[in-house]
Amino acid sequence: MSRSSSTFAAPPGFRDSPTPGVALGEVVASTYAIQRELVRDETGIVFEARDMLMDRPIAFKLAWRDPGSPSLLAEARRCAVVRDPCAVAIHGMGIHHSTEYVVAERVTGRLLRDVLATPQTTEEFLTRYRRIVAAVARAHDHGVAIGDISGATVLVDPTGRMVLGRLSLSQVPAFGPRGQILAPEIVRGDVEDGDPEAAEAIDLYGLGCIAIEMARGTPPFADRTHEVELRGHAHEAPPRLAALRQDLPEELGDLVASLLEKPPEARPRSVREVLLQVDAIVERLGMTGRSLRVLVVDHDPARGRRTWSLARRAHPSAIVEIAGEGTDAAHKLNRDLPDLVFVEAGLQGVMNALELVMFARGLESDHPIQLVVVGDLAEREQAMFGAIPVLARGDGSHDLATAILDRVRAAATAPVRRRKPRTTITG
Repeated sequence: MSRSSSTFAAPPGFRDSPTPGVALGEVVASTYAIQRELVRDETGIVFEARDMLMDRPIAFKLAWRDPGSPSLLAEARRCAVVRDPCAVAIHGMGIHHSTEYVVAERVTGRLLRDVLATPQTTEEFLTRYRRIVAAVARAHDHGVAIGDISGATVLVDPTGRMVLGRLSLSQVPAFGPRGQILAPEIVRGDVEDGDPEAAEAIDLYGLGCIAIEMARGTPPFADRTHEVELRGHAHEAPPRLAALRQDLPEELGDLVASLLEKPPEARPRSVREVLLQVDAIVERLGMTGRSLRVLVVDHDPARGRRTWSLARRAHPSAIVEIAGEGTDAAHKLNRDLPDLVFVEAGLQGVMNALELVMFARGLESDHPIQLVVVGDLAEREQAMFGAIPVLARGDGSHDLATAILDRVRAAATAPVRRRKPRTTITG
């Protein structure tokens, strides 16, 4: 007896079957008219359909019929819980011929990577980037991580709305062409991509990557072979935003650089924190109200500039200056009467930190100045500064950055203290 030469054909609705579980033109639940197939993924097949009762287009996702196929419930709940324009609206679920389905909002538009083919103005860049950060922050607020944040996983609709692939019910890809997350800790194998403890830091890195992609049209390291690209994410310094778009605020480039730090713990503390900083940067461009004057005093230019950038990112009202030594700082204190002053504990030059603090205290009869000393001091040295707060570096740069951000925000939102007018004596 000879073997049959025919091959096994999977029944309709199975992953390997070319025939879907519903036919084009079929009406499901006497409501949803199936029109055309859109995409297939690991959880099911998505159709464009029409809700005949509501008279609107919808996305209709039908689960696979294979034994052991996952329920669509988790995917539907993930979209529904976020309740933000970045996620599609879920209209309902049901069963069709013993197979689960989900009905959702139909979204259309272009992938962000295609939109980026047209040059963006500064305003367009900042508006789009702010929307993406806000979308990810909103998802995180509800315990939903995104994973791959790139131009290939974000849809831009005709109104400018941005929909994240992971929250699109498969209408937008959840992964880019590489099909994997490219955060350094994932590439190096330090953590698994499904580790919930690592999810927020991974998305923070993704927000840094998409900023670079928006600036130059391609993600970091993407102009190389796959192996070289992976090595770049794992070990090499990424491009600087300021070198790609000199029209963008300098402190935005600093924020993006912090998002792209290789160690996850060196990135900002949360996406919500990143959104606060982006808002401060964007709002400053149109700032017309009360300003918060901040003075940074540090003899180390690089360190002083880091504090300057953090202060500007903390609140849109912050106007920040830097003084490299004590006499210059004394001049600016006397001239500007700043609201908040960060003084490097190890200040070098003609006037040291303690002498500068004493000078500033002498000005407080005219205007109350908030003084903060930054640096590692022994207990005896701290006592010399009295009640002035000291921010130590020993706890790590991440903790110090958080403390500086919090100090500036607290000063910016404190009740306005009336400045006493100076007495001018004329001859």
